[in-house]
Amino acid sequence: MLLTRVELHLLQVGRCRHPEWVALRGGRFTAIDFPALVALILHPTAGPILYDTGYADHFTSATTPFPERLYRWLTPVHLPEEERLGTQLKRFGLGLGDVGKVLISHFHGDHVAGLRDLPGAGFLALREDLLACLGRTRWQALRRGCLPALLPPDFPKRLALVDERPVVDLGPAWAPFRAGYDLLGDRSLLGIPLPGHSPAQLGVLLRTTEDRLVLLAADACWSARAWQESRMPSIVARPLFADWHMYRRTLTGLRELAGRQQDLAIIPSHCAETLAAFQRAPE
Repeated sequence: MLLTRVELHLLQVGRCRHPEWVALRGGRFTAIDFPALVALILHPTAGPILYDTGYADHFTSATTPFPERLYRWLTPVHLPEEERLGTQLKRFGLGLGDVGKVLISHFHGDHVAGLRDLPGAGFLALREDLLACLGRTRWQALRRGCLPALLPPDFPKRLALVDERPVVDLGPAWAPFRAGYDLLGDRSLLGIPLPGHSPAQLGVLLRTTEDRLVLLAADACWSARAWQESRMPSIVARPLFADWHMYRRTLTGLRELAGRQQDLAIIPSHCAETLAAFQRAPE
């Protein structure tokens, strides 16, 4: 099913803080860090690819006026120099202009704040998530967690739709996620819709050069405990979700899938424990 292996590195590009119980029902009242994870995918022929971008200074600019400032108040952001995307890419001998493609999981600010810093990148996204972000009033966009000001002026010219890529039948072993999209046409990266948090939400299935099977799951779950224990966020977070009941089905599906695919690493975009475990795992 996955015919081409890729090199994968997980980067923490900023973080926000809020009480754990908001993201995990029954969690602590203590405020904890929620890292904004970015996947750097080094493809053997396509070169450097990012899955999301994490935070950037553009987030501060986009959340300066009201009502967008509410976003910043609810999720205070910390972005030290060593966690900036450009700083981390330098460790791999790369610059921001070397990134050739960004796979956008969805259009919430903590996932797309760095798009304007990537002048050479094309973008791939699911149609439903794009429509949920564009063509709305400022209040409507904010209600969806979107900040259209984060998109580059030439965004439409650089965008391709995941929905137009070839469809791959995953088979019953991957139920309830039975089909994906061949994002690059070489069976290296399979786009898996993970709806609920946003209308469609793009997950990415890949196999690394170390033979690790990975599902980049974005916000289909906010922590490993969420999918392992089927624990939903607090009900107070419900207004932030496109479809609460679909989110529950996706979360339950991840747990079922992990039970069948024992070697699958599920990587949520905001789980510090998952990041630490992935980086500790032997290659």
